Amino acid sequence: MLVIGVGSLVRTDDAAGRVVVERVDDLALPGVEVASLHQLTPEVAARLAGRRLVVVVDAAVDVAEVTVTPLATDASGRLVTHHLGAAGLLRLAADLGWAPDAAALVRVPASDLGIGTELSAAAAARVDTAVAEVRALIA
Repeated sequence: MLVIGVGSLVRTDDAAGRVVVERVDDLALPGVEVASLHQLTPEVAARLAGRRLVVVVDAAVDVAEVTVTPLATDASGRLVTHHLGAAGLLRLAADLGWAPDAAALVRVPASDLGIGTELSAAAAARVDTAVAEVRALIA
Protein backbone atom coordinates (compact mmCIF):
# COMPACT_ATOMS: atom_id res chain seq x y z
CA MET A 1 0.00 0.00 0.00
CA LEU A 2 1.12 3.52 -0.77
CA VAL A 3 -0.14 6.69 0.91
CA ILE A 4 0.82 9.92 -0.87
CA GLY A 5 0.51 13.33 0.75
CA VAL A 6 0.55 16.27 -1.63
CA GLY A 7 1.05 19.97 -1.03
CA SER A 8 3.31 22.92 -0.56
CA LEU A 9 5.13 23.23 2.75
CA VAL A 10 5.06 27.03 2.53
CA ARG A 11 1.36 27.62 1.74
CA THR A 12 -0.18 27.01 5.20
CA ASP A 13 -3.15 24.61 4.78
CA ASP A 14 -1.88 23.31 1.44
CA ALA A 15 0.52 21.18 3.51
CA ALA A 16 -2.34 19.26 5.17
CA GLY A 17 -1.86 16.17 2.99
CA ARG A 18 1.82 16.04 3.83
CA VAL A 19 1.14 16.46 7.56
CA VAL A 20 -1.33 13.57 7.42
CA VAL A 21 1.16 11.22 5.74
CA GLU A 22 3.85 12.17 8.25
CA ARG A 23 1.47 11.06 11.00
CA VAL A 24 0.69 7.84 9.12
CA ASP A 25 4.42 7.23 8.71
CA ASP A 26 4.91 7.69 12.46
CA LEU A 27 2.48 4.77 13.01
CA ALA A 28 4.92 2.41 11.22
CA LEU A 29 2.08 0.32 9.82
CA PRO A 30 3.31 -2.92 8.25
CA GLY A 31 3.17 -2.97 4.46
CA VAL A 32 2.44 0.75 4.21
CA GLU A 33 4.81 3.08 2.37
CA VAL A 34 4.32 6.83 2.47
CA ALA A 35 5.44 9.57 0.12
CA SER A 36 5.33 13.30 0.88
CA LEU A 37 5.38 15.27 -2.37
CA HIS A 38 5.08 18.88 -3.47
CA GLN A 39 3.03 17.79 -6.49
CA LEU A 40 2.10 14.70 -8.46
CA THR A 41 4.41 14.41 -11.44
CA PRO A 42 4.34 11.81 -14.22
CA GLU A 43 7.32 10.01 -12.63
CA VAL A 44 5.17 9.12 -9.61
CA ALA A 45 3.03 6.83 -11.80
CA ALA A 46 5.66 4.09 -11.62
CA ARG A 47 5.28 3.98 -7.84
CA LEU A 48 1.66 2.84 -8.26
CA ALA A 49 2.63 -0.39 -10.05
CA GLY A 50 1.72 -3.58 -8.22
CA ARG A 51 -0.04 -1.82 -5.32
CA ARG A 52 -3.16 -3.24 -3.75
CA LEU A 53 -4.17 0.25 -2.64
CA VAL A 54 -3.01 3.81 -3.25
CA VAL A 55 -4.36 6.65 -1.11
CA VAL A 56 -3.75 10.27 -2.08
CA VAL A 57 -4.23 12.87 0.67
CA ASP A 58 -4.56 16.49 -0.38
CA ALA A 59 -5.91 19.82 0.82
CA ALA A 60 -9.11 21.08 -0.82
CA VAL A 61 -10.86 24.43 -0.73
CA ASP A 62 -14.19 23.03 -1.92
CA VAL A 63 -14.99 20.69 1.01
CA ALA A 64 -16.16 21.55 4.52
CA GLU A 65 -15.19 18.26 6.17
CA VAL A 66 -12.63 15.53 5.53
CA THR A 67 -13.93 13.53 2.57
CA VAL A 68 -12.99 10.14 1.20
CA THR A 69 -13.87 9.14 -2.34
CA PRO A 70 -12.85 6.28 -4.57
CA LEU A 71 -10.37 7.55 -7.10
CA ALA A 72 -11.18 6.96 -10.74
CA THR A 73 -9.15 7.89 -13.77
CA ASP A 74 -9.78 10.88 -15.95
CA ALA A 75 -8.36 12.14 -19.21
CA SER A 76 -5.94 14.60 -17.56
CA GLY A 77 -3.28 11.89 -17.39
CA ARG A 78 -3.02 12.03 -21.18
CA LEU A 79 -1.84 15.63 -21.17
CA VAL A 80 1.78 16.52 -21.67
CA THR A 81 2.43 18.37 -18.44
CA HIS A 82 4.82 18.51 -15.52
CA HIS A 83 2.17 17.76 -12.89
CA LEU A 84 -1.12 15.91 -12.64
CA GLY A 85 -4.16 15.70 -10.43
CA ALA A 86 -4.74 12.46 -8.55
CA ALA A 87 -7.16 11.11 -11.17
CA GLY A 88 -4.79 12.05 -13.97
CA LEU A 89 -1.93 10.26 -12.22
CA LEU A 90 -4.09 7.17 -11.91
CA ARG A 91 -4.98 7.39 -15.61
CA LEU A 92 -1.34 7.69 -16.62
CA ALA A 93 -0.45 4.69 -14.44
CA ALA A 94 -3.26 2.69 -16.05
CA ASP A 95 -2.11 3.63 -19.55
CA LEU A 96 1.36 2.37 -18.67
CA GLY A 97 0.10 -0.86 -17.08
CA TRP A 98 0.87 0.30 -13.55
CA ALA A 99 -2.63 0.86 -12.15
CA PRO A 100 -3.14 -0.20 -8.53
CA ASP A 101 -5.98 -2.53 -7.61
CA ALA A 102 -7.79 0.32 -5.85
CA ALA A 103 -7.25 4.00 -5.15
CA ALA A 104 -8.87 6.62 -2.94
CA LEU A 105 -8.64 10.35 -2.45
CA VAL A 106 -8.78 11.86 1.05
CA ARG A 107 -9.43 15.59 0.99
CA VAL A 108 -8.74 17.84 3.97
CA PRO A 109 -10.51 21.22 4.04
CA ALA A 110 -8.19 24.17 3.50
CA SER A 111 -9.22 27.69 4.42
CA ASP A 112 -5.86 29.48 4.47
CA LEU A 113 -3.47 29.18 1.52
CA GLY A 114 -1.35 32.18 2.38
CA ILE A 115 2.40 32.08 2.81
CA GLY A 116 3.31 30.26 6.02
CA THR A 117 4.65 27.01 7.41
CA GLU A 118 1.92 26.14 9.92
CA LEU A 119 -1.54 24.78 9.29
CA SER A 120 -4.45 26.97 10.34
CA ALA A 121 -6.23 25.88 13.51
CA ALA A 122 -9.15 24.64 11.41
CA ALA A 123 -6.98 22.43 9.18
CA ALA A 124 -4.88 21.18 12.09
CA ALA A 125 -8.07 20.12 13.88
CA ARG A 126 -8.97 17.88 10.94
CA VAL A 127 -5.62 16.09 10.62
CA ASP A 128 -6.55 13.39 13.17
CA THR A 129 -9.80 12.72 11.30
CA ALA A 130 -7.90 12.36 8.03
CA VAL A 131 -5.38 9.99 9.63
CA ALA A 132 -8.27 7.88 10.95
CA GLU A 133 -9.81 7.78 7.46
CA VAL A 134 -6.49 6.65 5.94
CA ARG A 135 -6.17 3.93 8.60
CA ALA A 136 -9.72 2.74 7.84
CA LEU A 137 -8.90 2.51 4.14
CA ILE A 138 -5.74 0.53 4.89
CA ALA A 139 -7.60 -1.88 7.15
